[in-house]
Amino acid sequence: MAFRPAGPPESHQWEAEIQGTPTSFVITDFGSELFFLITQNAKIGSLIQATASAPNSGDAADLGGLARGERTYDVQVLFGDRRQEHYRAIARSLIEVVAQKSSKPILLGIQLKEHNVDIF
Repeated sequence: MAFRPAGPPESHQWEAEIQGTPTSFVITDFGSELFFLITQNAKIGSLIQATASAPNSGDAADLGGLARGERTYDVQVLFGDRRQEHYRAIARSLIEVVAQKSSKPILLGIQLKEHNVDIF
């Protein structure tokens, strides 16, 4: 069997205006994980990792109250401002969407000018 190297990471990027502020979005698939970048000033202010467990297959009594098929999610701030709870909420929302189709963890690089929970 011949070794076939993996191709380069695949990225998609676009810009949108969020509450009057130009915002850049980048999604890069590194094969083992997905990297999301959301920035309003071309910087990565915080880096957040989010993972999803496999759906539970046991009895709810054995799962600490989780129903069969439910996932658990873990969100950790690797660096940056840990006080920005809405950054964690955005990472949690992203991993919930990704986990529907993939088991890959995500990294979210995010820097917003306005720290307003209504932005997203």
